[in-house]
Amino acid sequence: MEFYHGTTLSNARGIIENGFRPRGGAVWFTTQWNYAKNRAEQKARRKHDRPIVLKTELDIEELRTSIGKGKIQARGGIAAINERLSIQLLHSNFFELLACPIALAKWVNHQLGLYSHNGVSQNHWGIVRLAHWMNNRMKSGTGNRIDWHEFFERGRQWLPAFFDKIPFSPERLPIQHLRNDTIEVRVCLETQEKSLQPSKVDTSYDMAIADISDENPKRRIRGLRSLEKVGAEELFDWCVLHLEDESVDVVCNALRIMCRCDDGYVAPMLPHAESKNRRIRAGALAALAKHDPDDPERWFERGLKDPATCVRMEVARLLPKLDRIACQELFDIARHDPNPGVKRLAKKRN
Repeated sequence: MEFYHGTTLSNARGIIENGFRPRGGAVWFTTQWNYAKNRAEQKARRKHDRPIVLKTELDIEELRTSIGKGKIQARGGIAAINERLSIQLLHSNFFELLACPIALAKWVNHQLGLYSHNGVSQNHWGIVRLAHWMNNRMKSGTGNRIDWHEFFERGRQWLPAFFDKIPFSPERLPIQHLRNDTIEVRVCLETQEKSLQPSKVDTSYDMAIADISDENPKRRIRGLRSLEKVGAEELFDWCVLHLEDESVDVVCNALRIMCRCDDGYVAPMLPHAESKNRRIRAGALAALAKHDPDDPERWFERGLKDPATCVRMEVARLLPKLDRIACQELFDIARHDPNPGVKRLAKKRN
């Protein structure tokens, strides 16, 4: 099945070189390209980088057999893998990742079995010139196509001492420029570099993962709360993973934590906004009001007009975060609510 991983261009270069490393978290994949793209854009905004989506084929059951059930959480089109995974870059979109001196120098040294101290430096004039040429070609209107012959020709021109030793297969297919910022890769299982002495944070994380994998709903709830306490990366995605849980309490807890996350994506929560269960509906509408970047007022209005008091209360708790002048109509709805608790929240200020 096709899966996607949202990241940034700089991180993608590191993933290609070193593989996925679940440092204090899991490696995340989703079957929805839009979801991965959205998460990539959020990461790119924080790091002032370019969003990149890695596309791959994953056989979840085969991975479970290889690394154990406890290492994989998969539900509702989301997969979290707590294991190092190496990457094999497919032929398409290859040069986009190498078009920087650091990545290019690492690639050349890797091809020759060299290290940074005895290989080519990222500051070598030939490396800098080749990376600059690649960037210019891919940014130009007609130069968004580089094939292996051309790449090796330039490499032998500017780095003859290194490129003359790299084997070249003339039958390789031409390399295309990135399309939709998506790169095709192949994920391989990696079993090396395991930490023998996990840190306190790692231990807490492992305990939380054990809890969310438990059959007892109360332990799954405790696991999600523990992940929030330790500041786990991709906390929002951990919650999305539990939106299809058979326990209503687990789903409600996941939605409440999603509402407290800094970043989010609305698509996974949309079906729950129509839920007949008022507790689930309350959490979903509040989370949508928090994370919808285009029309949050829509969800505030729906929540404040809901017939269930608990739904109106849950959404009203977010009112103090709004601009009272710009959202005067929403505050008026809450001030005329028959429930005194909703009225108090409408008057509350940050």
